Amino acid sequence: MDNPPDIIDANPDGRLVLVVDDEFDVLSAYTMLFEFHGFRVRTAGNGADALAAAARERPDIIVSDLMMPVMDGAELCRHCRADPALRDVAFILTSAGIPRPDLGVPYDAFLKKPIRFEALLEEIHRLIAMRTAR
Repeated sequence: MDNPPDIIDANPDGRLVLVVDDEFDVLSAYTMLFEFHGFRVRTAGNGADALAAAARERPDIIVSDLMMPVMDGAELCRHCRADPALRDVAFILTSAGIPRPDLGVPYDAFLKKPIRFEALLEEIHRLIAMRTAR
């Protein structure tokens, strides 16, 4: 039997993750899992709502689906990179529809859905560590 994950001090600084997806089930599952691991979580159902949420409270990392109504994940990433207040926020793009987009979008990581949550957590910790080391 595998050992349970070590959740003590998993997120000692209370890092904020903004999860952006048009599927309620994805938002709910990610919220529950991230909070279990000590993250603070905000959610949005599209890129436009995500930009508004990020303006209210700057996230440490954005995990966004690529294909969404109103504003997709690629456009959200472009807006974030153009905004001096958000340009350094780590950005993970996800998609079930395409293997790895070559959209000319400056995201930090891409994960194909369905995503193993452990892989997503590893990527988040890697990106946060990179930004902390700067």
